[in-house]
Amino acid sequence: MTFTAKWKFDAVLAAIVSVWFIGGRALFRSIDLDVFLVQATAVLTFLFLSAAISVGPLSRLWPPATRFIYNRRHLGVATWALAVFHAGVVMHYGNSWKPANVLEVLPGQKVAGIPFTLFGVGALAILTVMALTSWDYFLHAWTPRTWKRLHMAVYGAYALIVFHFTARFVGEPPVKWGFLGLLWLVALAVVGLHLASAIKEARGDRPAPAGPDGLVFLGAFADLPEGRAVTVHVNGERVAVVRKDGALYAISNVCPHQNGPLGEGIMRDGYLECPWHGYQFDPCTGLGPPGFTDSVPTYDLLHKGGQTFLRLPSPPRASGIP
Repeated sequence: MTFTAKWKFDAVLAAIVSVWFIGGRALFRSIDLDVFLVQATAVLTFLFLSAAISVGPLSRLWPPATRFIYNRRHLGVATWALAVFHAGVVMHYGNSWKPANVLEVLPGQKVAGIPFTLFGVGALAILTVMALTSWDYFLHAWTPRTWKRLHMAVYGAYALIVFHFTARFVGEPPVKWGFLGLLWLVALAVVGLHLASAIKEARGDRPAPAGPDGLVFLGAFADLPEGRAVTVHVNGERVAVVRKDGALYAISNVCPHQNGPLGEGIMRDGYLECPWHGYQFDPCTGLGPPGFTDSVPTYDLLHKGGQTFLRLPSPPRASGIP
């Protein structure tokens, strides 16, 4: 991936937004402009967020989708910008700036006594935190694990948006069941992708038993092409087995950048390249290219009669003063 690819992706996003608003306004000229902007921004925000959280599981089921992960953060920030625009239009509804508009709802537009607009406010708050911390500075300052945990809150934001839509349309008759049904179908498709991906991952995470000699049988990799990798499950973690210059090497499957799956990458310029954001590591040493400090653990392999075994690291010995 290159910097140019980022700009191409951003150009496509800009084109989608332009067509959505210009084309939508051309089709719905009879609708009041404020109403159109509120609805258009709401639906596009929902669709963009659905796409952003679906890229990960989709790449597990359909590897070509991995290329979109490289641009997922740009899609997330664009989603947040649309959500902010939507909130601004709501507060300016009726040609007057009234932040109190977020509380002016019909009795039926509440869930457990909570106005549907507050679900949207909650989702926007989560998206704002994620947008402001989406840069690599926070990723390195907080460590990938902590950063990832924070950004898992996107699923809470998505659930709040679904509640937001549902309470809004059910609470104002006549209910637009067809439109609401389409939104639910999108949400169910997102859930289905995550379930299918989780099932596939679980099936592949069957740990191989270690023998008394500390060796774990991984399999036979005679068919693994040069420059390719495969993921295996060892002792509770995933390991990437990669062929470089005809030999097999094993390194951690977890990229230290954003926990990307190195086992789904390919060799490029002598390094195994993470398919998510292009971080590279030498399968022999686990080190990155010169000038980069990131690294991943490596593992010893043993070959017996065409079969490959991994030697488990010896546990550290307890030290003490005699």
